Amino acid sequence: MRLQHLFTSLAGAALLLSCSGNSVIEDFEHGLDNWTPQGDVFQGTSQGGDATGYQGAAYLKSVDDDALSGSLTSSPFKIAKPYINMLVGGPRALGFGGPSTAIRLLVDGQEVRTASSISAEPNNLEWISWDVKDLIGKEASIKIDVAPARTFGTRRMPRGYLLVDQIQQGPKRLSSFFDEYAVTLKADKKYILIPGANSGVNSRLSVEVDGVNILGNAQSARPAATDIEYWIPINVEKYAGKDVTVKLTGIRTTDAVYGAVRTSDDPGNDPHETYRPLVHFSPAFGWTNDPNGMVYVNGEWHLALQYNPYGTSHGNMHWGLSISKDLIHWEDAPAIIAPDELGSIFSGSAVVDHENTAGFGKDAVVAIYTSAGAGQRQSIAWSADGGYTFNKYPGNPVLADPAERDFRDPKVNRIGDQWVMALACGQVIRFYGSKDLKEWYFLSDFGTGYGSHEGVWECPDLMRFNYGGQEKWVLFVSINPGGPNGGSITQYFIGQFDGKRFKADPLPYPLWVDEGVDNYAGVTFADAPDGRTVFMGWMSNWAYTGQTPTHVFRNGMTLPRDLSLKSNGRHTILASVPSPEVYAARGAEKAVDGATGADAFELPEILAGNKGAYEIDFTVVPDAKGVFSFNLSNSKGETTVWTFDLERNKLLLDRSKSGLVGFSPSFAAKPVEVKLNPRKEYKCQLFVDKLSTELFINDGDMVFTNCVFPTEVYNRFGVGAQGCKFTVKDVKVYELN
Repeated sequence: MRLQHLFTSLAGAALLLSCSGNSVIEDFEHGLDNWTPQGDVFQGTSQGGDATGYQGAAYLKSVDDDALSGSLTSSPFKIAKPYINMLVGGPRALGFGGPSTAIRLLVDGQEVRTASSISAEPNNLEWISWDVKDLIGKEASIKIDVAPARTFGTRRMPRGYLLVDQIQQGPKRLSSFFDEYAVTLKADKKYILIPGANSGVNSRLSVEVDGVNILGNAQSARPAATDIEYWIPINVEKYAGKDVTVKLTGIRTTDAVYGAVRTSDDPGNDPHETYRPLVHFSPAFGWTNDPNGMVYVNGEWHLALQYNPYGTSHGNMHWGLSISKDLIHWEDAPAIIAPDELGSIFSGSAVVDHENTAGFGKDAVVAIYTSAGAGQRQSIAWSADGGYTFNKYPGNPVLADPAERDFRDPKVNRIGDQWVMALACGQVIRFYGSKDLKEWYFLSDFGTGYGSHEGVWECPDLMRFNYGGQEKWVLFVSINPGGPNGGSITQYFIGQFDGKRFKADPLPYPLWVDEGVDNYAGVTFADAPDGRTVFMGWMSNWAYTGQTPTHVFRNGMTLPRDLSLKSNGRHTILASVPSPEVYAARGAEKAVDGATGADAFELPEILAGNKGAYEIDFTVVPDAKGVFSFNLSNSKGETTVWTFDLERNKLLLDRSKSGLVGFSPSFAAKPVEVKLNPRKEYKCQLFVDKLSTELFINDGDMVFTNCVFPTEVYNRFGVGAQGCKFTVKDVKVYELN
């Protein structure tokens, strides 16, 4: 039976209990007779237990069981005072993204306010207040809602539980917490800056002009609660003179963000923080992972990338854009593809449609990407201005397979008279063909029984080479996790592609594009000049990327490499060497005398005034199968050591004393160990930047990319040996700029 004696109405307002100006709507001291239930997640009130912060003897708690769901709805009452206050507890993180477990205020059947737990301790109830001044006089009801657990892609999100007590109307807000904090500023400068932090609780961010969210969808952000670690810059140039309203959920009056949102002509963040690379791409602000949409257009290299413009953690996946004339120095441009109703924007590629096959115009740049919403589907967008701005195709998605959970990362090439897409589908790569980039037909798949299947297959690339007068094809497949040294890595296959099927040559797979642990998801630029095959990869590893010790940005890309095929003396391999543009970035050269018949060699100062980016070239000729090593170090005793174990044909990297290592147990717990191709001498090119090392051995035999975080620039170099002597020759140092 439904009792209504505790709720206001036109005829029954006098029945509300009054206390210090507050009218108690419900205190749960009398059970749930005053509520209309649906489902079985509410099974009575609770007393005692683990809960804290409630008042009186009883409070409401939903059953903590993901299999149960339901709601409680109050009888109608008249909103008579400026605030509705309530004590609420439960797991806090579940409130983001339109909480499925929440308290809702309904007016005319429509949800007008929402609240979920704000407490850092799930079983502690804290005051939440709704400002309802604009609703005074309206009839309303309260719905306490626990929806079923939800699934996002392949990830199941538990929906948690709610604790509720003391729902009141009153003249004052009892909470220091704003379910939605709004601040309106005049767009009198280039940016609105929002204080943010690398850790904390996510908030929904909207930025509204004339009632429209200029970010498109609400985005996830981490507003600064204590220290302001960075500023989230929102470019509002085109709205000059207008009022701009920033809205953030889950803000307290004690948070650093409260009252600190401001305008500025500067984006607010230090462009020269400790680990900001000098000759590698990194975003001016925000998170990046996979390189996407890489294309050479009108004399410019366009690097699109997985990008979060609103924080330094993975989320809000857009395609960012940066442009370079020389592959070394990059200028950020506005993000080109933003999330939409089909989902986040995951990885993909771009092509120049020289023949106007898609009907978007001759030489239109067409992006092909994964829309990652309820499922993973392929979509396209086109640019008529050389790749600076894009229009989404209204017929998206252009390719879907509801049966496939992992169905992503399209890499498209023009092969013969068709477009060919390589697409990652679980543990295989599927190939699709198209005449117009809109309608796709299945060609074949590849992967069963080949290479490493230790992790999910993703980020493919298919490329053509001429080797020894024959046409050869190389297929890239990135895997995560499952790398031989943990985390993520990219493998490749060499073979033939006939326009429909890829057939791998019989080689000792798996073969790795880069033997280091910090080069993943790399692909090649479309339309590179002079027939070059130019590669860049994401310079990080999923095992620890979210914890690396940068502040206003996270992650960057490798140096560009030109790819070719060669023999390592035993079989054909993919050779990766620094692109010519890398050599063009060399500054002053420093020649150094080598050593003959030595067991130690030292360069006590790599460069005078070392800024942290340099190249060291040297060749080591051992006289026996012993062990030799070289190292970088600084005055603090931090050191990174590369060891060539010639008895075991192994190369090892020890990062355990390299600088900051404690941010993740996966970073330096054990040496990175890989196979070494035996040679009589080892020609080494070591490229060092503020957070990275890239070692190229014997003109493409091997490349070995690994990040380090010294607290002072490495400016010492040494070589040592055990069980052998060595000659060090051709030693040169170049500043990179």
